[in-house]
Amino acid sequence: MIILEGTDAVGKTSTIKELKKENIICNDRSKDIISKYMLFDYTTDFRAKKYYEYLQETDCIILFLINNDKEELQKRVEKRGIRNEFDLQASLYNELYKETFNYMKTNDMLLEKLYLVDVTNLSLKEQVQKVKEVIEYAEYCRTHGRGQISRRKIKHP
Repeated sequence: MIILEGTDAVGKTSTIKELKKENIICNDRSKDIISKYMLFDYTTDFRAKKYYEYLQETDCIILFLINNDKEELQKRVEKRGIRNEFDLQASLYNELYKETFNYMKTNDMLLEKLYLVDVTNLSLKEQVQKVKEVIEYAEYCRTHGRGQISRRKIKHP
């Protein structure tokens, strides 16, 4: 299973709809684990440990989508009409996803199951393509191991 995670307004739902047209099924968030702890109430260390435990137990591939254009995120939030606390703090949560991923990467906690996908300034078509490339890369790593990547022409995310 593939799970797309990220702050509100990053384009998860739109990307999932487009991928579904190509028979690539993704879930929008892991509410019981990732979303549950992607809050400012938890330290990065605590959050990372929870995610690492989850990654050890799951076969899922999880993609953190981030958008570093604060203004673009804000415009997307405003288009939604109904806004909640999380929508209004989208850029702060975007930073939380990046911080958590970078911490886990530095501490070798990704297990080739967690990936960061920077979708800043991409059109929907470009975003979908980039997500597809990361999924393909992740599935190839899972099947053949990371050491085999150089033998295959595939973009590294």
